[in-house]
Amino acid sequence: MSPVIITGVILIHIAFICYSVFIFLEHKYKRATKGLLVFITTAVIFDVSATVCMIIGVAEKYFTLHGILGYTALLVMVTDAIFIWKHKNKFGSEVPFSKTLNRNSKLGYVLWLIAFFTGEMLAVMNHQAAV
Repeated sequence: MSPVIITGVILIHIAFICYSVFIFLEHKYKRATKGLLVFITTAVIFDVSATVCMIIGVAEKYFTLHGILGYTALLVMVTDAIFIWKHKNKFGSEVPFSKTLNRNSKLGYVLWLIAFFTGEMLAVMNHQAAV
């Protein structure tokens, strides 16, 4: 595995941890707390960085099923982060999120997990094929 791909794998796992903590905090507090904003923003930064590493490091096509799932999940994550920051800027941190925003965050997370685990499965299958 190339160093760029290894870096991408590390970054995507950090994004996974940050996104998971964000979802937990959003479910628990249902408001734009400082910690929640830090975790969603950090998740986006690490996911974008990991995606760039994967694009640079992979010689195959960019538009595989996993790639399309991943790009879509990243777009949903970025959109969710934008809506959460807009909520924070408009209403502050004391006004709870709407049920729609909360539901969309969770649905986006499920999509992101599907993309994440298809990537994990592909990595395992590629590793086994190389052995």
